[in-house]
Amino acid sequence: MNWKEDLSYIRAIRPYILLSVCLFLAAAALGFVFSIRHPELAAATVGDVAEKLRWILELSPEKMMLAIFVNNLFASAMALLLGVGFGIIPLIVVVVNGLVMGLVVHQAILAAGLAFVIVAILPHGIIELPTVLVCIGVGFRLGHLMILTLLGRGGDLGGELKAALRLLRWVVLFLFIAAAIETFITPFLIQPFIQPAPDLQSLSVME
Repeated sequence: MNWKEDLSYIRAIRPYILLSVCLFLAAAALGFVFSIRHPELAAATVGDVAEKLRWILELSPEKMMLAIFVNNLFASAMALLLGVGFGIIPLIVVVVNGLVMGLVVHQAILAAGLAFVIVAILPHGIIELPTVLVCIGVGFRLGHLMILTLLGRGGDLGGELKAALRLLRWVVLFLFIAAAIETFITPFLIQPFIQPAPDLQSLSVME
């Protein structure tokens, strides 16, 4: 399957990708609003997440990039491949990460301003987030096909699973590029905003 066929498959499952985008945005909005209404609790939650990921910041740049890449690839592949389990895993992945993103964005705005958030997230996020959301959309598609298959209503689950697996080579490439940007470019971009900086860079890593 060449890249044109991969792109054609992605276009064919656009409703599922749109569903993943809508769920992510809704969860992010919910997390943002929760942080506005309960800032102290939100700050504690973000602190707990940051503490879980602190070990990544203590690595060498090369190992940090690898850790970010592997972590994001694992979450994306899990959402994609385990979508056959009725779409439950991709649903959990998109909702949890949307909520965390909403909390983090609001807390980062409070701590360092909107410009910091844009500079810290946008360069790698513009590659990473669409890649992850496509994986989640594929997971939803596979989950739907599994349900249709069990109901005896047809659907080439095996064929679509193979198409989904072929997409993983693009997922690997794009997530590697995003991890490289986050590790080697983002730290320089955010330097003007650090006084000292809130410990939020690593929070873009998918849970």
